[in-house]
Amino acid sequence: MDRTFGEILRRHRVGLDLTQQALAEKAQLSEQAIGALERGDRRFPQAVTMDLLVGALGLIGSEREEFVRAGSRKGKPRHRGTTPRQLPAGIEHFTGRSDQVRLIAGLVRDRATAGLVAITGMGGVGKTSLAVHVGHLLAEDFPDGQLYVDLQGHGAREPVAPLAALGLFLRALGVAGKDVPGSVTEAAARLRTELAGRRVLLLLDNAASSEQVTPLLPGTSGAAAIITSRRALLAVRHARQVHLDVLAEPDALTLLASSAPRVILEPDAAAEVVRRCGGLPLAVRLAGARLAARPAWPVSYLAERLADAERRLDELDQDECGVRACFALSIDVLAADDAAAYPLLAWPDVPDLSVTVAARVLDCGEEETERLLERLTVACLLEASAPGRYRLHDLLRVYGAELASAPTRSAALTRLLELYGTVAWSSYATVNPGSPMHALAPDPCPAPQFADDAAFTWLDGERHHLLAAVRQAVTDPGVDSAPIALLALGLFEFYRTQGLWWDWRDICETALRKPGDDLMRACLLLDLAVAKAGLAQRGDGDFPAALHHIEDSVALFEAHGDDALTGRALNNACYVYRLSGAYDEAIAYGERALTLANRDRARGLTLVNLAEIYALAGDRATQHRYLAEALAILEPMDDAHGIAYALVVLGLAHRADGHLEEAIASLRRSAEQWRRIADTPSEANTLIDLGETLLAAGQPESAREVLTSALALIPRYGDPVREKKARALLRRVTA
Repeated sequence: MDRTFGEILRRHRVGLDLTQQALAEKAQLSEQAIGALERGDRRFPQAVTMDLLVGALGLIGSEREEFVRAGSRKGKPRHRGTTPRQLPAGIEHFTGRSDQVRLIAGLVRDRATAGLVAITGMGGVGKTSLAVHVGHLLAEDFPDGQLYVDLQGHGAREPVAPLAALGLFLRALGVAGKDVPGSVTEAAARLRTELAGRRVLLLLDNAASSEQVTPLLPGTSGAAAIITSRRALLAVRHARQVHLDVLAEPDALTLLASSAPRVILEPDAAAEVVRRCGGLPLAVRLAGARLAARPAWPVSYLAERLADAERRLDELDQDECGVRACFALSIDVLAADDAAAYPLLAWPDVPDLSVTVAARVLDCGEEETERLLERLTVACLLEASAPGRYRLHDLLRVYGAELASAPTRSAALTRLLELYGTVAWSSYATVNPGSPMHALAPDPCPAPQFADDAAFTWLDGERHHLLAAVRQAVTDPGVDSAPIALLALGLFEFYRTQGLWWDWRDICETALRKPGDDLMRACLLLDLAVAKAGLAQRGDGDFPAALHHIEDSVALFEAHGDDALTGRALNNACYVYRLSGAYDEAIAYGERALTLANRDRARGLTLVNLAEIYALAGDRATQHRYLAEALAILEPMDDAHGIAYALVVLGLAHRADGHLEEAIASLRRSAEQWRRIADTPSEANTLIDLGETLLAAGQPESAREVLTSALALIPRYGDPVREKKARALLRRVTA
């Protein structure tokens, strides 16, 4: 004997260990309704009630059919019209996306939510593949059908009008063509009526806008919809936004191997291929197809071809299905101003763009630029990598850059260099306002204004961009040498005070590939010599190369004839030779520098430099005489850098003389001055000297404190030699 609907309902409820109240809450029904159905007071629930109970109980397959049949007046499941199965064929080797599959499937299944999911992402990222894959996985959850429409939001054809899409759906659900309403409002209402009480999944693919898809959405919780679009559909009410990113490298490799299994024999080359494809599924599939069609090609050969940015998209082109064609669909639908701006944003070969940087590249105001960047982000042509920062996918950058004309992109890159240069020289003036180099500083361009050492913080956020911009500029014939050299020179104090010796060396060497006149060459060689000497002191440099650069630089400055600049070069030569251990040569250069310096900052710094070397050479009397004169010059100027330098040398002189209290006082004052100008390496070095002096004075706890502070600073810039010394001193504290 067949069980009644109430008996079947109770059996499933008890099997899930649910009370009537718990089931009512889960199905969004009243507890009284559940009780009436189980008692048989109501034998045949309404279609919507039936649908809610099926979802709450998680019934599928034969259990669902039995349940629905028992609640039907005719003893068979309700069935209206036809059962459409319109989903495109799934991908045979669907790869990755397991987290997104679980998320989307869970959202679509959940009766407590609207069952609406909007999958967004750049062209070629696999939105449709994912949506179709999830649709096939959920086929049993939607036994009343799956509807599919390509809304043509991005393509050569006009987007599908909502009324046309509604007509397609209604006819698929069994509504006669003559009965399809002629207005969007009436047709949308009819669709909601047809979907009520039915478990139907709608896949709205390639949507152009929220306005296009809103009329196509179901009105009851039984039906669900998955939307895909290259634009963020923020106006679709109750839709959960799922942004799709590129594939992780392991998944991209699996995808590549599905087309060309031999890639597993060349793992390094295969990894390089997927990296050059930027993990974009479309590009990875095309690369795999290229290998499959050319069995004689080693994977490494394709990797080499993809390494050339100018031909990369050629390798990934396949007529209307290639990467270029895919990206063009996204660009072509932009407003004219946005489409014109995009190639300029794509041209700078930098990791990402801040609003300030993008504004200079476009030569626009920051508010206008931010609105444009947000529009491009909504269009999935940019990614908001962090608050106020935007990033292009590598292949989108290559494609966008192709669209820029040579004069406009060179001008954009020049404006970027000028922005960086303006901030760099501002930071230089904060730390070293009396340098004769300021005579070379370029006219400032529109740039942020900074207080104290905030310019260093801003430059640190752009650290990797600085070198990237210079490397790109030296290869661009449309970019003049002056902004390149002046940017590199303006970064002197930023790189020195932050201990960024490797960056400093690299940017000077790069700028020297396009140095301009002899004066610029002399300045760049001087900075390069100081950077290489700093690296050599830390065990990662070349003193002979540094000495060669410094000699060439001094010769060029002397030929130029500017005493202030020549004196600076001689003083830096003194410093470089001192680091190399050539004290006699260092003293000779320093004394020559003194002959060109009046009673000014340059003379004060040269005196300190020489004082340090005379001590190393064993002439302590000259050391003390030079230090006294240096402090008499520098302290009235309130020159933090010069005072800090003089005080650390004085402190070490006091320690050597056995005057430990005076040494401690001088070293503490020096550390405070270094901190004042955010010179992290010098502050850390001074703290290590202070810690060693405190140990000698029998103050181990104070030594522990300052040495710990020094070790906290060193990772900001890296100095294994000084770090090793600090740790050795700390071990003495605990011994």
